[in-house]
Amino acid sequence: MSTDLLKYDAQFIDNETDDSAEEIIDEYEKKRTMLEKTKIVKQTWSITEIYQKIKSGSLILNPDYQRNEVWDIPKQISFIESLFMEIMIPPIYVVEVPGANILEGKKYEVVDGKQRLSTINKFIKNNLKLEKKYLEYYGDIYTGKCFSDLSEEYSENINQLLSSILDIYVITSNSPAETKYDIFARLNKGAEPLKVNEIRKAIYHSKVTDIIDDFIKSKIGGDDTINEDYLELFSPNDIKRFNDYGRFYRSIAFYYNTDIATCVVKNYNSRPKQMIDNMLQGFQRNELEYDENVIREILKHTIDLMNLFKHNPNKEYLIDACIPFALKYREALNSIIENIDNNNDLNKTFEKSKSTTSNVNRRVEIVSNLLKGFPNGAGSSI
Repeated sequence: MSTDLLKYDAQFIDNETDDSAEEIIDEYEKKRTMLEKTKIVKQTWSITEIYQKIKSGSLILNPDYQRNEVWDIPKQISFIESLFMEIMIPPIYVVEVPGANILEGKKYEVVDGKQRLSTINKFIKNNLKLEKKYLEYYGDIYTGKCFSDLSEEYSENINQLLSSILDIYVITSNSPAETKYDIFARLNKGAEPLKVNEIRKAIYHSKVTDIIDDFIKSKIGGDDTINEDYLELFSPNDIKRFNDYGRFYRSIAFYYNTDIATCVVKNYNSRPKQMIDNMLQGFQRNELEYDENVIREILKHTIDLMNLFKHNPNKEYLIDACIPFALKYREALNSIIENIDNNNDLNKTFEKSKSTTSNVNRRVEIVSNLLKGFPNGAGSSI
């Protein structure tokens, strides 16, 4: 058996849009409609305002999203010098995030411009000392100095820098999830384009994603080492690209969107990506109710199911079908894993167009039927 089957299928998450042609209805028109609902507002923030927003927590730099890339010292110093030179700085893009309640003000998460904002914050906090070899215009007077030094010796220059205005484009919170996602992807097309879960982690922060963060950190371990059991399921590259997050997002989406009484996955429409994104945005906007303990149990059961199905090439689809039953019928589900793993009816759903709505619902139905033969199984409630 190939060791690749022991790892999360990285290609699987990129195939979330694996739609059958007959189920796509005027996709271009739908996207244009979404685009019309997208609102981007141009604002201007001074350097002082930017620093105050970062300090207060209303401007979230989200340093652990993406690939943790950071500008090196030469680039940071060069950028600060550009601010002193009053050179036009490219605009910053942020996503507006509504407060958790009426008393909590809105926040902003960086979409494009994280390194620029991080460098400003680092400089003002005296964590960046200017070095002569990286200064082209101010090497004779600013060398070896940090922000507080310059504030004392060159207060006029510092005041001018702090009052400098940057253009900020705000993607409003009521913009559709699909277009916010696409804007982020377009703005972050580098040498190695961002993958779907890197983007999700950047723009859909919520209390639910915090729970997922804590769960993954508990599995990975500290001191930059990764738990060996976790590496049996996710490769280092999977973890780097947040594909483990993707599996957990997907499990939560299938759990909350599946009606086990009718064996129908609601809001799917052969578009798991859209279903997951809408769910994450719903959590972010506090529009969806959830139980923290249930979320944690879903994460645990996802790991259990990954281990049980780890040799099956269709393990991800099997997890999708089983996770809606995992909390309520855990013992019964564990009893029929072998039957699920080798079920002919299930295997037929993998022969063509695995991600169609009909095949997804059919797999849920088959698992439900298998559970009906066990005490306290699905048959007792369905």
